[in-house]
Amino acid sequence: MASVECSIGDLISKLHPDIIQTQILTRLDGPTLASTASTSSYLQTLCYEQKLWREISTITWPCINDSRRSFFADSYPFTEYTWESEKQDPPTTGLISAVDLYYRGELIYSKLQEMETENGKAGWFLSAPFRVDLLDEKESVQTQILYPGGDYEAWVRNMEESMELNWIVIDPVKKRAANISSRKAVSARRNWLTGDLEIRFSTVVAEAAGKKKPAEVAVVVSCGSAETWKELDEEVGGEVHVRDVRLQVEDIEGKCLKGRDSLVVLQGMLEGKRCCKDGGGEGRGKGRYEEYMEMKTHMREKKERREKAQDTICMIFGFSLFVLLWSFILLR
Repeated sequence: MASVECSIGDLISKLHPDIIQTQILTRLDGPTLASTASTSSYLQTLCYEQKLWREISTITWPCINDSRRSFFADSYPFTEYTWESEKQDPPTTGLISAVDLYYRGELIYSKLQEMETENGKAGWFLSAPFRVDLLDEKESVQTQILYPGGDYEAWVRNMEESMELNWIVIDPVKKRAANISSRKAVSARRNWLTGDLEIRFSTVVAEAAGKKKPAEVAVVVSCGSAETWKELDEEVGGEVHVRDVRLQVEDIEGKCLKGRDSLVVLQGMLEGKRCCKDGGGEGRGKGRYEEYMEMKTHMREKKERREKAQDTICMIFGFSLFVLLWSFILLR
């Protein structure tokens, strides 16, 4: 078997690099090209030629057609799910977000936006809870998606399976890019306050040294009709609008991290290793999210038990103090 692999490698190495790049690699799609790059150092060098990725990337992520600072080969593979907490200060220039939202393979929303993080211009950004909103408060995006009415839960499952999102973060200073989205949705549920359907794309990341608890890089897409549904079993259908697309980084307690801490996490994903063989990376992302949610539930229950025990101790101490006080008064 080893001799066969060796002979194949020798055969490939005998081909002129231009023939491989122009006649073979140009016929591959993104995942296949990424997998090919992981087979040998020779092919990795040939596959990481940006011209090969330009056409693939602009088709997959239309919003980056206007960005000359994007790095296409960085964005296709899945990133490593770790970050270094002991790093230098976050970048002082704005990161760029390139976002594309799909429904059943059809592009329904695309935007390129810069995150202003310079201390001189937006110092509040680093100390405030991190959140990037692509749509204004009263803005919405019309789509061809229809809510048929009737079985709301079935429609929610269909939306979760049909929606895909790419959120590419680009660092123009260090010239790196990473797709921080899980690509496929990991959950879809109704917001009890607004009535909108919130579809979540999540990437769970862990601190490399293991000193800090995992965090979640979450993109939330809110969908609603022209008139938000008031009843779960409402029979009236209608056109679905995209009301909100936002990025936030949360800790395991569900609290949004501040701008500085969130940028450290994003910088770790930008600089982290790439998994060329995605090997079902989209499904693995949902599996990690489910494990993360179980961990959150376990920690919340543990915290509730601890607080309940503390309350019980306080009650016993208070009651004992009360009995002691009255015993002292009565036995005087």
